[in-house]
Amino acid sequence: MKNIVTHDFVNDWLARMNAGWTKADFSIIKDLFSETERYYETPFEKPATNISEILKLWKGVEKQIIKKLEFKVLAIEKNTAIVQWYFERKGATFDGIYELKFNDNKKCIFFRAWEMEK
Repeated sequence: MKNIVTHDFVNDWLARMNAGWTKADFSIIKDLFSETERYYETPFEKPATNISEILKLWKGVEKQIIKKLEFKVLAIEKNTAIVQWYFERKGATFDGIYELKFNDNKKCIFFRAWEMEK
């Protein structure tokens, strides 16, 4: 069976997320997550289940002074991508993993993040 999403697609999606994050541009974030049904900032918290809840979680981005933000696609299987991410901001460094699931229209329907502060 052919993968629904490709490395190029996921890298483009991540580039858009990077732009939304670094520019605190919530119109980009809204576009990326408008169809997301489950959004976990951490794997153990109650998920956001609509775009309004997701945007509330992103409000903290406005205050971040970002030094570095990188993504690396580790695996893709059908409609699921596993991505390693690395983030530096003033006073903190984080490394983590995203699990992203897309529907047949290549819209993100599931997002789960794991992170570790270094």
